[in-house]
Amino acid sequence: MNQTEFRMFAPWVQAATLPEAEIEAMTFEDCLARALELGLRRFDRKTLARNCDIHYPHFADLVAGRRPFPATKLHLFCMFTGCDYPRQWLALQERKAIEEYRHLSQQAIGEFVQQAFAQRGAA
Repeated sequence: MNQTEFRMFAPWVQAATLPEAEIEAMTFEDCLARALELGLRRFDRKTLARNCDIHYPHFADLVAGRRPFPATKLHLFCMFTGCDYPRQWLALQERKAIEEYRHLSQQAIGEFVQQAFAQRGAA
């Protein structure tokens, strides 16, 4: 039987984003689940998994957090779901870590300077 293939493909859309306060209140798995909800309006689960290069039987486990989500496939997931929530969450966590590191670094430098002045004062 000679059958022509008709491929359905959703056009590119600007990725959906949320305010930082909402992203901060969510877990990474919540972000993935909300992105999946938006993605299922564009594709079915099997097509979405195939487009994201994710083995379909593991797809539900990845979104639910029972398996680690591969970082190399996150950009595909966000692109095909049309949702940037997971990347927003990661960017927010990165900013928090950088701020914490800066604070700890400044605190360590301050303690070092205080010790140096205390040693000079004692000498």
